[in-house]
Amino acid sequence: MPKQNSAILLNKYIWLIDTIYSAGHITRDEIDRRWCRSLLSENEMSIPPRTFHRWRIAIEELFQISIEYDKWKGYYIEDRSDIERNSMRKWLINTFAVNNLINEGQHLRQHICFEEVPSGQRFLTTILEAIRDKIVLRVTHRGFGKPEPSTFNIKPYGLKIFKQRWYVLAESEYPDHRLLVYALDRFEAMERTDETYEIPEDFDVARHFQLSYGVTGLNGTPELIQLKVDVSQVPYFRSLPLHRSQKEEETTEDYSVFSYFVVPTYELRQEILSHGANVEVVSPKALREQIKEEIAEMHKLYK
Repeated sequence: MPKQNSAILLNKYIWLIDTIYSAGHITRDEIDRRWCRSLLSENEMSIPPRTFHRWRIAIEELFQISIEYDKWKGYYIEDRSDIERNSMRKWLINTFAVNNLINEGQHLRQHICFEEVPSGQRFLTTILEAIRDKIVLRVTHRGFGKPEPSTFNIKPYGLKIFKQRWYVLAESEYPDHRLLVYALDRFEAMERTDETYEIPEDFDVARHFQLSYGVTGLNGTPELIQLKVDVSQVPYFRSLPLHRSQKEEETTEDYSVFSYFVVPTYELRQEILSHGANVEVVSPKALREQIKEEIAEMHKLYK
């Protein structure tokens, strides 16, 4: 994939996935008709057969999405439910599809307000290709509070977005070949090397983060955490769970108690504090005391 065209090709892959996914089944002629209306086509009247085949292969390698063909109905996504279950794939498809639609209709820009994501997203394609090809990356990274950047090799395993930042989970030669999490916006440079590596076949980045809220505490011990949520906030917790393990254990007219099995990370404490008096930690006692201490420190600032 030529470096200067990698981002454009990624957009084209997402366009094709979204076009077929949205249609359910679609003929090759209809794909070409829609392609003509897309700015990505650059006035091409159709997608050449060999190009279409290359895109299908690339899509399966990058996203594990298989585009199949039925001679009566046309092309379709082999397992649509897999996209629904995989939040990462669904997010990528929705995000790129909306971006392509906006580019095709400039007048839509004034009707949509996006959250800004730091510039680390410029490394997304490089990392995705490295994961696909199992290629070690040479990166220059400057952590917050570090006077000088460090240059070292990483073996990327997966990507995660959290609180408007992209993160990469990678085995790092610095300091000791552990799996670490890096914010993409802290990278100053990134390039492919000639070295390859292997990722365990059963590795799943979502499963790796499943007991953690945020991007820290991956090696911590998960605990049963109970939060008492004011009735005014209960619908929000129901519609957008704080964590996949969320359960509503008690419901009253004034509040609900939600439970979670998760590592009590720094990010989780910050999330709890962000709800102010609407959320109270019921248990464990240690987390309740931590929140209490942080509230006391905040109170000192406003005396």
